Amino acid sequence: MRFPLLCSRRVVLRAGALGWLGLGLADVLAAAPAGQRRPRRGVILAFCPGAPSHLETLDPKPDAPAEIRGSFGTIATALPGVRLGEHLPQLAGRLDRVTLVRSMTTTSPVHELAVHRLFTGVTETPANTGVAASRRDRPHLGALVAATRPAPPGLPSAVVLPTRLTFEGAVFPGQNAGFLGARYDPWHLVGDPTVPGFGPASLTLPEGLDLARLRRRTTLLAHIDAQRRTLDQLAACAVLDAQRREALAILTSSACRKAFDLERERPQLRDHYGRTLMGQGLLLARRLVEAGVPLVQVNLGESNIWDTHSDNFTRLKNYLLPPFDRAVSALIDDLTERGLLDEVLVIVTGEFGRTPRIGMPIKGGAGATSTGRDHWPGVFSLLAFGAGVARGQVLGASDKHAAHPASASYTPADLGANVLHVLGVKPDTEIRDMFGQPFRVNTGVPIPWGG
Repeated sequence: MRFPLLCSRRVVLRAGALGWLGLGLADVLAAAPAGQRRPRRGVILAFCPGAPSHLETLDPKPDAPAEIRGSFGTIATALPGVRLGEHLPQLAGRLDRVTLVRSMTTTSPVHELAVHRLFTGVTETPANTGVAASRRDRPHLGALVAATRPAPPGLPSAVVLPTRLTFEGAVFPGQNAGFLGARYDPWHLVGDPTVPGFGPASLTLPEGLDLARLRRRTTLLAHIDAQRRTLDQLAACAVLDAQRREALAILTSSACRKAFDLERERPQLRDHYGRTLMGQGLLLARRLVEAGVPLVQVNLGESNIWDTHSDNFTRLKNYLLPPFDRAVSALIDDLTERGLLDEVLVIVTGEFGRTPRIGMPIKGGAGATSTGRDHWPGVFSLLAFGAGVARGQVLGASDKHAAHPASASYTPADLGANVLHVLGVKPDTEIRDMFGQPFRVNTGVPIPWGG
């Protein structure tokens, strides 16, 4: 099959050029303000879908009653006097390179709404936000980045991998550009990065494109690679303005293809991260930010996999914490060895915490058995390391039962302000939505983690 050499946007769409990237990438390039300086290389948001229990991980309470502290012990860390859950030994040995925040808080016990708050950097979601994504939602932080600063040459502004968060077929809000419009949607790379060949062929189609029209994407990409000269001639056509030529350049960028190719990494390094969804996802995130992608979100597991309403301790011990501990620790080591620890901000978090008492149900939660913990928005913990973050500190604290902040508390809006600041976007920047209405990109106050 040959693609006809016609100088029209319709032909480019048929060839899949904008289908791979998203319909409006050229518009993003045209609208982004020129001359903004990015002070850091990028941000990795390592997200634990479903919310891990802070009491078994980053904020154990060994002196609390058994129904609160649970059955896990604790382990000493590289920070004197600071202890983690016993099943995080590798992270414990690297705690002197990170900041541990123990007084995060949010306002919803509903996964979908708490996720929306976290991904969009808001304290409260707009009244018309539902539990399924719509174009009325606040935009993902990556969409805000795409709308406020130039896209990197040959690369997308934001990538989400390797899963999409859904429940009973409905997509969680906060994962796309919402009311900014589809042209600013982050790329979603869905699949298993442990499988050979995982890469851009796994990108989900943007809104408005039919898979049947594009046929098999892998075949299409092979044609694109084989017909680079033809595409270059197409890009030179007078009907394509400078922005569309730049969009086409991104599509055919060798830098982009190389960044997505995990096979270029040493097998020993891939083993160090772990040949798991979590490990290979974080390794790919490092490759992408090193190549120049400003924001990469890695979902550390499938939808709600950390949602331990039952069998909390067995699932954490045997299934969730070993690959998590290995993968996050390997990322710390890798960034350090590559001299990137001051260039890349990494945030490791869930959307809220878990109930302080085992088996305790809460209003708006899903309940818990005698072996599990329900949703708990009152307080939760996160890890931050890299660009703009001091090393070896604990910021904030929870009360004696890990139920509420016992010090200054921080919200998803504050966390969003940190992300935008590192990426060179002023939180008080005002932009317009797809209906022409102005809005401020963030109203939080950056978490003061120094660095």
